[in-house]
Order: sequence, then structure tokens, then C-alpha cells
Amino acid sequence: MSLLPKSYIKALSQRNFFVLIIITFLGQIATAFLLLTLIINVYLKTESNFAVSGVIVSSTLPGFFLMAIAGLCADLFDRKKIILIANTIIAGVVFLILTSINKIYTAIPLMFLYYGVNSFFMMAAAGASAQVVSKKNLLASNSIFVFCIAGGQVLGLMIAALLHYFFGSFVTIFICEILLILAAVFSFLLPKLPPRENKGITIVLALVKIWKVFSYIFSRKKTWFFFVMLAFMQGLIAFGVTLAPGFFREILGIGINKSLILAFPLVGIGSTIGAIFVQNPKIREGKFLSIGIAAVGVPGLILGLALAFGVPGKFLLLPICFYLVLLGFGVISSMIASRTVLQKLIPHNYQGSVFGANTILYSFMASIFSPLSAGLQALFGYDFLLIVGGLVFSFGFIMLAYGGNKWKF
Repeated sequence: MSLLPKSYIKALSQRNFFVLIIITFLGQIATAFLLLTLIINVYLKTESNFAVSGVIVSSTLPGFFLMAIAGLCADLFDRKKIILIANTIIAGVVFLILTSINKIYTAIPLMFLYYGVNSFFMMAAAGASAQVVSKKNLLASNSIFVFCIAGGQVLGLMIAALLHYFFGSFVTIFICEILLILAAVFSFLLPKLPPRENKGITIVLALVKIWKVFSYIFSRKKTWFFFVMLAFMQGLIAFGVTLAPGFFREILGIGINKSLILAFPLVGIGSTIGAIFVQNPKIREGKFLSIGIAAVGVPGLILGLALAFGVPGKFLLLPICFYLVLLGFGVISSMIASRTVLQKLIPHNYQGSVFGANTILYSFMASIFSPLSAGLQALFGYDFLLIVGGLVFSFGFIMLAYGGNKWKF
């Protein structure tokens, strides 16, 4: 009996999709290595959630400004060329970061450049993910692609935490460079991925057609709702990552290096369960989304109440571990469900622009959520955030369970 669902095996058996997954997975791990190294370096020097928020915002701003252009390019040009050129450039950027790892004022501008070029790669890969598989394997390929992104980030953060703890920043970034070189090499194995059949299309005509697609999206409750929810769940990740170092230090007395080694495997387990859970074509995507929202809200509310009633830290370790597993489960299942709806309803010709716009919305949310989380925690504490967040998500679950049946989500 295979550990993977048959639908996963069928999708991965398609050579071009398998190569794309390898490239994307390597890129996500490398990105996680780079981000975590900067977060750890900044937090160790400041011990401030606001400082971590600054790092998160610096990683999202390039996407906010460039994703529209990146998405349009993914809809106009050969996506293989974009993937190859982008991976080559960011490998060069990481080499420059490697030579200036201890110079924060030099590394941060290079981080901006890294994430800016990476925006073009992600939009091309997102558009290509629906282009290199047959429609009957779309749900499975979508699940694998989203899990590849989230799983690559979680696995990368976990491995990076171990590497940084034992070997320091230089070794972590050096391995990041090797991964990006491999991603660039594998990019040569992709076939040509022209996004459109009609040759000679102009940018003006492309913008007109994209505008029509967006008008269609926001004229239907189902499409705009899942469009917003996909960005929101990604923004929620930035909210949580901002608070994680301080939470473990203040609540459990665990330093940033050790706490990250504890947290990321648990989130990864939940993400794996969530990605497998959504492989049921008989259940609507709205059901998966509502279950994911409940998985985030209910345990968060319980944990927040435990903090508010003064439960000692040593008794909170098990509830926190349980919460992290459900958090990974809820976020990944919600993202897969939302992204699947969009890929089902939107022609792949325009998916580069659509997901580019979605990343802009996510970047905007992340740039707000990250400093907002640091500010709210400073004013009200971790228990307040968990209780209020748990109540909001629990209410959202109830409303979606009702509205989903009414609107056939």
C-alpha cells in the first residue's frame, strides 16, 4: 500500500510537473534558510517582536510592488525562461549576501532584491503548475504545489534552525546558495511553457483581457471570496511568525533557536495531514475551508483562556504542541481549498496575473498583520490575541458553515 494517494502518484508521474515541483521545493527551502537567518540575527540583537516585524515586512514589500508586473510577465512570456532567469539571478544575490552576512545594512537591501526577483519566479511557477498536468489531475497537482510551497518553507525553517544552532549563519546561507544553484540547473529540464496560443499579443490587449477576467472574478461571490481567503491565510502566517520568538521565550522560557526546532516539525505534521485530508472530491472546497478555520480558532481560544487563567508554563507545553499541529492543518487545508477553486474557475492563461494580484493582496495584509501583531501583543499580551483570534475564527467557522450551504461554497 502506497503512503501517497493515487491521485498524487498520477500527478507526480507526469515528468514536467515533477521537475517543476523539485524546482519550487528547492527554492522554498532556500528562501526559508535566508529568511530565518535574518530573523534570528535580528532577534538575538534586539529581542523585539517589532524588529522581527521589520524583517517580515521587508520580505513582503517587494511582492507588493512587483507581483502585478510579475504576473503579467508570466501571462505574456515563456514561463520556463522566467523560471530559469529568476533562479539564476537570485543565486547570484545570495552569493552577495553570503559575502556580507554580518553586515545587516548590506544584507537587507539584497534581501529586497532577492524577494523582488523571486516574485517573478513564483508567478511563473504558479501559472505553470496548472499548465504541465492534465485537468483530471488538477486537484492533486494543486494540493502538491501548495504543500510544496508551505512544506518547503516549514521544512526549510526547521532545517535552518538546526543548522544555525550548530553551525551559524555562514553555513546556513552557503547551503542556501547550493540549493538555488540546483534549482537553476533543474530549470533547464522544463519544456517550453508559452502561456498563450495567440501569438503577437500586445501588453494593452493582455491588460484588457485580464481586466475582463478580474471583472468576472469579482462579479461572483465564490471566486472573490476564495481569492480573499487565500491571501488572508497567507497573511496569517506573517502574523504568527512575528510573535513566535517572543511567545516561546516569555511563556515557556525557551530561546529562539530551541523554540523554532520545536515548533516547525509540529506545524509540518499538521500541514501534511491537512494536505492529505483535502483529497476528497466528494466534499466541497467550502467545507474544507470551514474546517480549516475551526482548526485554527478553537484550539487558539482554549490556549488563550489557559494563559488568561494563569496556567503555569510547564503545563502549557502539550496544549501548545497540539495547537501548532492544528494550526498547520488549518492553514494548509484552507489554502489548498481556496487555490483549487481559483484554478478550477480561472483559465490558466490568466492565472499568472490572478495569483500575482493575490500575492499583492497577501503582501499588503502581511505588511499590516506583522506590525499589528507586535503592537497588539505589546498592548494586551499573548492571551488577548489568542482569545480574540479564537473567537473571531470560531465565529467565522459558524458563518461559513451556514453561508457555504446557502451559497453552495
